[in-house]
Amino acid sequence: MSDERPDIRLEVAGELWGGWTSIEIRRGLEQCAGTFSLDLTDRWPGQESRRSIRAGCACRVLIDKTPVITGYIDEVEAAWDAATHSYRVSGRDKTCDLVDCCPPSTQIRAASLPDLARRWAALFGIEVVVACECNKPVPSFKSDEGDTCFEMLEKLARANAVMLTSDGRGRLVITRAGTEKAGATLSLGQNLLHLSMQSSMENRFSEITVKGQSAGSSGWNAAPCAQGKGVAKDPAVPRYRPLTLVAEQEEFGNAARRARHEVNIRYGKGHNARARVCGWYAKPGELWQPNRLADIMTGDLLVVTWLITEVTWKMDDNGCITEMTLHPAEAFDLIPVTQKSDKGKKGKETTTWPGVSE
Repeated sequence: MSDERPDIRLEVAGELWGGWTSIEIRRGLEQCAGTFSLDLTDRWPGQESRRSIRAGCACRVLIDKTPVITGYIDEVEAAWDAATHSYRVSGRDKTCDLVDCCPPSTQIRAASLPDLARRWAALFGIEVVVACECNKPVPSFKSDEGDTCFEMLEKLARANAVMLTSDGRGRLVITRAGTEKAGATLSLGQNLLHLSMQSSMENRFSEITVKGQSAGSSGWNAAPCAQGKGVAKDPAVPRYRPLTLVAEQEEFGNAARRARHEVNIRYGKGHNARARVCGWYAKPGELWQPNRLADIMTGDLLVVTWLITEVTWKMDDNGCITEMTLHPAEAFDLIPVTQKSDKGKKGKETTTWPGVSE
């Protein structure tokens, strides 16, 4: 990889700010709004006029002219000494308004997650990108007073086993685990500066039961919905550890799906890797990105192929590094084989877990 540093600019009102001394940009699959923090001077070579940066301004963070954050400046901190005048500027993607703000009271029938996401995102001028199928309508949806847009959308996302994230262009993206490979392998002795891997059973359970709480009506199969139950088993848990969860009304009869997803995500969250690599680019023109699969190798041995779930690009006087968090892709996808149990009884499914070795 080249030692040349990327060109980092903060764009505010059409003006580009350089002169950074350090930078940290974070994006992740479980992060609805990407974040940034930059240390800047108020002058840089060739620039004669002083410029002010104000909290609340719309902005973009550009890496080699590619936007990686499109949103707003949250905070500005100014500092002075005898020789310099510096700024620390931090902010988030436009989707931060979904995270922070409550929508108007909403009651709607037969709306899907994309429908509701577009309805609320439009209030803040945010575009919604639907990158996977999640169109099952909610028979009856009513917003909860005091909950933010993201909190309510996240309930629907969990019911559909999808994630709400951002794409660097200020858009809300509804997606599942990606299948595209990263542009490089994470390899000790080459690009990897540090690798740690962790396995935990703390939040794993041998059997997870989800009991339905969806509100039925005369027009929508009320009884099965009110009594629905889903059971998913994790055979990799070595002892009896049951857990019961109550499905929320937004999960509209998907108790079995929720149970499977809980086993998936707890398995995936119980296994993680943290990697630190030289530079910001996996290959020329391609930044390390979340939602890409990456091979992790020690020497010539392939250890695992896991999903990059979070990326932090950092730069300071020591140069550019990328820090990544990786999990098994199963944590973010529905892959178990489902088998019916208790023949003739509706609303109950038992799921086994194929292909898990620990």
